[in-house]
Amino acid sequence: MRVLLQTGADARLAELVRSSPRTVRHLVARLWDSDEVVGARAARALGDAALAHPALVREVIRRLMWALNDESATRGGPGLIGLGEIGRRSPDLIAPYVAALVACKDDRGLLAELLGALGAIATSAPGLVVQYRSALERATDGAGPRERAALAALGAVLDGSSHE
Repeated sequence: MRVLLQTGADARLAELVRSSPRTVRHLVARLWDSDEVVGARAARALGDAALAHPALVREVIRRLMWALNDESATRGGPGLIGLGEIGRRSPDLIAPYVAALVACKDDRGLLAELLGALGAIATSAPGLVVQYRSALERATDGAGPRERAALAALGAVLDGSSHE
C-alpha cells in the first residue's frame, strides 16, 4: 500500500480501493505517515473510498472526528486532510459533521488543516461551508501566514475564483 502511495500509482490505488474494502483501514493509518506526500495521497484515496464504500467510510469519519478530540491524544491535522478529501468526493457523507469540524476553529494547532479541509469540502458543496465564513475569518485574527493563506484559499473557493 505504501509503495502505491509513494509512487503515485493513482489508477492502481483507486482500483484497489474499489475492489477491496480492507484497504480503507490501511489508508487511514497512512494519513499519519512521516512522508506528507504519502499522507496526502492516502487522503485522496479515502475520497475514492467514500464513493465505493460509504458505510465503511461513515465509520472512518467518526474515528477521524474522535482524533480531533483532546482526549484522543492523537495529532488531528492529518485526519482533517482525510475528512476534507472525503467531503470533496462525497459531501453527503461529511455534511452532518461540518458544524463539529468548524467547532475546532479555536485550536490554532489545527486551524490551517481545518481551513484546508473546509476548502476541499467547499469545492463540491460550498453551501455546507459558506455559513461559517465569518466565524472562520474571526478565528484567523492574529493567526500566522499559513492560516491566513488557507483562509484566502477557502475564500477563493467560496467566491468561485479558485481553480481547484
